Amino acid sequence: MKKAFLFLVFCLFSTALSAQKQGQMLIDSLETALKNTKDKKTIVIIKNKLSQEYSRVDPEKGKQLAKSAIEMAETIDFKNGLAEGYRCLGINTTDSTAINFYRKGLAFAKETKDKQVLSVLYRNIAVYYIYRNDYKNGLDYSFKSLKLSEELGKNEEIAGTYINIGFIYNDLKDRKKALEYFKKALDINKKFNNPTMKAVILENIGVLYNNEGKNELAVSYLNQALEINRKNNNLNFVATNLGTLGSAYLELKKYDLAESHIKEALKISKELKIRRVMSYNLQNLSMIYMDKYADPKNNSFYKSRPVADTSLLMLKEAVIYDQESNDIKSLSTDFKQIASLYEELGDSKNALLYFKKFNTYKDSIYQTDTKETVKNLEDQRTIELKNKEIQFNKLKIESKEKQKWYFILGLILLGIIGILLFYQSRNRKRSNEKLQQLNNELDLANKTKSRFFSILNHDLRSPVSSLIHFLHLQKESPELLDAESKKRMEDKTINSAENLLNSMEDLLLWSKGQMENFKPQPKTISVGSLFEDTRKHFSGQEKIDILFEDPQGLVLNTDENYLKTIIRNLTGNAIKALEKTNNAKIIWKAWQENGIKHLSITDNGPGGTQEQFKALYDDKEVVGIKTGLGLHLIRDLAKAIDCKIDIQTQPNQGTAFILTLK
Repeated sequence: MKKAFLFLVFCLFSTALSAQKQGQMLIDSLETALKNTKDKKTIVIIKNKLSQEYSRVDPEKGKQLAKSAIEMAETIDFKNGLAEGYRCLGINTTDSTAINFYRKGLAFAKETKDKQVLSVLYRNIAVYYIYRNDYKNGLDYSFKSLKLSEELGKNEEIAGTYINIGFIYNDLKDRKKALEYFKKALDINKKFNNPTMKAVILENIGVLYNNEGKNELAVSYLNQALEINRKNNNLNFVATNLGTLGSAYLELKKYDLAESHIKEALKISKELKIRRVMSYNLQNLSMIYMDKYADPKNNSFYKSRPVADTSLLMLKEAVIYDQESNDIKSLSTDFKQIASLYEELGDSKNALLYFKKFNTYKDSIYQTDTKETVKNLEDQRTIELKNKEIQFNKLKIESKEKQKWYFILGLILLGIIGILLFYQSRNRKRSNEKLQQLNNELDLANKTKSRFFSILNHDLRSPVSSLIHFLHLQKESPELLDAESKKRMEDKTINSAENLLNSMEDLLLWSKGQMENFKPQPKTISVGSLFEDTRKHFSGQEKIDILFEDPQGLVLNTDENYLKTIIRNLTGNAIKALEKTNNAKIIWKAWQENGIKHLSITDNGPGGTQEQFKALYDDKEVVGIKTGLGLHLIRDLAKAIDCKIDIQTQPNQGTAFILTLK
């Protein structure tokens, strides 16, 4: 068994601890979500998750997604997104440069102090060091991750760290301790049933049994892991499963099974460009050929030179991958096998050269193993102390928990008293506020009543008096009316009656507008229909030219009745203003500018001052004899439909009203 093979599983596994879906199903779900969102922060999160998933099936695509997430996170200063993005770059990188990405991610995570992000990064860094035989740093970062995971109550992450610690003991040949941690992880996984995690644990237990020579038992566990990963389409994990299975079958001398599994693993690992898995499987294929094609009769490893050359090429290819990933142990194995092969081929010069390389790396490995074996005892003590510390902390927490409840109970009692006093004070304040509100409403009602009486007194009494005067005169002294006087009085009476009707309509609309439930009902209407309605309404005006301009054919979304009333009132006011004007003219225009729609009415009358139109824009202006009802009606109706009215007027220069609708 090669450690590089196992580490790859850990590195990738740490990216999928919290996934509820698995494999292609999760990828499809994330890609759909990515298409349907426009929020940049959400896009960064989804791209990072996709990068994690592609690390198992297409690391190159995983890198591109991580880089894209980083670029977008930088534009919105999303530090957690940057931390995750660099972490994802690390998990998609199989050589020693991965640590640079992890460190960048860690710097951003420390800025945000997000325990979840820190925990995952610590675990990835731990795996990086474990792979390089640096168990001191590996355990250090594992415990950092474990501490945060326990604080957060993240069972999946706790289980993941247990697997990493179990791997360390397995590599240091402490199988009992390794199996203990793997089973702890397996027990935790039963609580949330993560298939990917279960497959990783089964894989490592299988490797452990294979290292102990329990090859049939190892095959059983490895096949279970392979079945899970094939089902979830975890190609990266499938490649590792096939490689370890091939190694187990090689130990059992089942060469055909070993060769088929390892070739399939090699094919997948080359597609995914996973150097460590490629190197591992090339070594195993070479070993298969050394056994499968051996010729015991002439005591030679190979029956033919072509087979030997093929094996030699595979080992030299493995050297390239191991040098790229800086795997010292695997390089040592490469050189040893190449030296043995040259020796069997009778090439003593090359055999000696590669034996020297093998010895160089062997000495380095020996020193490292010796140091780490000693360190293993210290780390075991550290783990035991950590467990005791956890138990002690639990007792302290239980004791503090009781004290906390007594303290909380006291606070609750004080809180209840405070709340009662607060509610009593608030209720008193509310009662006072309600009384004040009632007084204000009563005062407002009195003012409204005064308005109505003023309106009735001025706007209604005059036309009614004129009508009654004419009727009395016609009834009691018809002889006093000649034809011309009669016609003049009839015209005056008709005009008074029409004014009375208009005033009553305005009064009813304004009164209705004061009701709480009288609300506009917006709908789509054309400006052309409004202009046509206005044209018909004032068709009897022969002395004044009323023109309408709507070149763009505007369409509005507003209350038709409200806007019609505003237009009619403004038109009526303009007609009154033009009574003594020669060549009187009124122009209605409609246009759209920068997406905003405007209507305007312009006359060439005597004009006026802003003060005369104060009631149109000042809510505090009271309805009365001077101001009349029309401007207040226009003001209130325009306010109800969110219409702004601007006035442009100067003495002797006419008047223009501009309506702006949103």
